[in-house]
Amino acid sequence: MIIIMIIMIMFIDRKEELDKLLEIAKSKKAELVLVYGRRRVGKSRLLVEFAKKTDALYLLADISENILDILARQVNKEFVKFSTWEDFFEFIYKSKYKIIIIDEFQYLYLVNKAWPSMLQRWWERIKETEKKIILCGSIISTVYKISMGYGAALYGRKTFEMQITPLKFKFLKDFFPNYTLEQLVQAYAILGGVPRYLEEFDPKAGIEENVKNKILNKTSFLYNEPLNLLFEEFRSPAPYVSIFLAITQGYTKFSEIAEVSKIQTHKLPKYLLILERVGLIEKEIPITEKKIKAKTTRYKIKDNFYKFWFNFVFKNKSLIEQGLEKEVFDSIEKEFNAYVGKAFEDVCREFIIDSKIFRLTKIGRWWHKDKEIDIVALNDQTKEVLFAECKWKDKVDARKVLDNLREKAKDVKLLKNKEVYAIFAKSFKEKFKEPGVLLFDLNDLKKSGII
Repeated sequence: MIIIMIIMIMFIDRKEELDKLLEIAKSKKAELVLVYGRRRVGKSRLLVEFAKKTDALYLLADISENILDILARQVNKEFVKFSTWEDFFEFIYKSKYKIIIIDEFQYLYLVNKAWPSMLQRWWERIKETEKKIILCGSIISTVYKISMGYGAALYGRKTFEMQITPLKFKFLKDFFPNYTLEQLVQAYAILGGVPRYLEEFDPKAGIEENVKNKILNKTSFLYNEPLNLLFEEFRSPAPYVSIFLAITQGYTKFSEIAEVSKIQTHKLPKYLLILERVGLIEKEIPITEKKIKAKTTRYKIKDNFYKFWFNFVFKNKSLIEQGLEKEVFDSIEKEFNAYVGKAFEDVCREFIIDSKIFRLTKIGRWWHKDKEIDIVALNDQTKEVLFAECKWKDKVDARKVLDNLREKAKDVKLLKNKEVYAIFAKSFKEKFKEPGVLLFDLNDLKKSGII
């Protein structure tokens, strides 16, 4: 029997995650599984799909003083009543259900701080059965405190944990089947791979119409979404907003972020680490670096929608509130191509990995002083190196870009037996063939079927 109390949405990809859950469901021992990830990424949808395929009881937690009554009502036709948490755990232990899913389980902790300890105690009994308890959480800071940090009540007791991350670029065509590849890259640059955000855009409307109606519209779901989630995730979101604003202004080093955000240097690491755990920012070092060093480490906004929102919406909110959406969109248009260019680098990186045009063991970026290479892929076994540049422009002069790339590659301190060069662009002025040189325009990427 399956109790489902969430809105049904499209189920795209997640085959690997679903297969793993189905494998766990067949195991002959007790399992305590943690499924976690940032909000809107499709965790609940995955678990509903899993519940459809198994004899699972799906329970959705809530932050309510009446949570025991809410949980009891979800077990309909069982006529159960949970007067205490002991009743709840007794039900799980004795119930006919072999698989129990508790979605948004972090709310149970927020209602009752002793809940993880109670589960820990009951797990000593449950682990002697073949029951599977799947806990799913969204507020990452709380989930980490309960179950992932050293010393947490559930630390060391989980039999498996699964992080649900945003979808890869190649799955956007399932949301927008009529979009050109150029439009798909633009949509990805705006929304990233978060299913809930992708579903907000009208697949029958163009990029401009969607941005105006679905983001710059004060009544739209996406208009205040990043700020709403920051308020939900953190008690005081102000420091996190300051960090996002600093990074969008180009201040990406630790010292720069501290100076611009006015956050004390001894407090900043904690805020950055939390944003990394949530999956909203990430730390980067040049691919040639063996260790993380303060002087070469940069921070970037990992989530494309947050990046777009803090670049174009947050700073223009006063204009939008005054009804000047058209003026705001006009200002976005002027910077949009340069903005999409960064997301295009991510698309090209995904293509390199999935297409296997180069056998790699490591991939990233490289920079030193005023020089930068968009993508560098290494093969530690063969000592081969791929250098790639990504140009979100039409009629790119491939020969000029190649010469410049070769010049920059000389400064990359690597033992190289063989170098391969790749250039990606919307289109080229002229294509040529040369050993060790690969040229890909949007038509080539589309024909490949990889993305």
